[in-house]
Amino acid sequence: MYGKKIKKISYIIILIYFTIGILDLITYQDSLGARRSLLDGIFIHGFNIQKERTYTEPLGIYKKPNPYFESPKGFHLLGTDINGNDVLLLTLKGSKTALLLAFGVNLIAFPIGILLGLIAGYFGGLIDDIIQWFYTTVASIPWLLFVITFLMIFGRGMFWIILAIGLTSWVELARLIRGETLKIRELAFIRSAKVSGKSTFRILIEEILPNTTSIIRITFALSASQVILAETVLTFIGIGIEPGSSSWGIMIAEAQRELMRDPPIWWNFFSASFLGILPLILALNLIAEEK
Repeated sequence: MYGKKIKKISYIIILIYFTIGILDLITYQDSLGARRSLLDGIFIHGFNIQKERTYTEPLGIYKKPNPYFESPKGFHLLGTDINGNDVLLLTLKGSKTALLLAFGVNLIAFPIGILLGLIAGYFGGLIDDIIQWFYTTVASIPWLLFVITFLMIFGRGMFWIILAIGLTSWVELARLIRGETLKIRELAFIRSAKVSGKSTFRILIEEILPNTTSIIRITFALSASQVILAETVLTFIGIGIEPGSSSWGIMIAEAQRELMRDPPIWWNFFSASFLGILPLILALNLIAEEK
């Protein structure tokens, strides 16, 4: 009973992140002619969140002014960063980057993994050996080394990050689909489909692929969480999302220096880690464990 409730909560959490990401993707032109996302508009016009000059504390407007920080012009639930940007808004805007990465990487990796897995498992023999050799070779390349080299050559743009991670993220899915296809191809309904004259393409798409949907769903959830964590690591070491973009990795990278200040600026790290990354990764992993 509790398992089902936890799964429902996980889906709700993911839906919230997805909705926030979509709100940040949709833009409009404000009265001053500037392009803003709907999420920015909600915060600026709906909640009257003003940009400060520099750091302000969380809940600062309700506390006795701290001599180390300026008195805020407006209310900031989680304070502001060094540039005076609302930390809660930055955390929510990180959902867009996570959304683009998760779907972008899997849009590249999943067609490759599914296609090669189906072909290898269905045909077997020499074709299977060649495909196994290919994905074993790809798997033997350290993904972090490949991604770093790729980004150093082509740049740090979102497209190149998605492409670099996507080209190394299909191997495990190909293995799983191949193994499942090897079992399914021996079942009676596949033999019946062959006898009835169905083409190989239709057998793969109409008969075998629908029976691998649970593997695809689980792998998607796990892959999405791994991609989000990978972007955080890449940005933290200085080769991920470019500064100026909204990213939890950038917030954590900046927090590395801020935590060493006196007094420490802890709210950037706390917000990105425990309000941005943790709930989403936890929800994705709980869904991946669903039977």
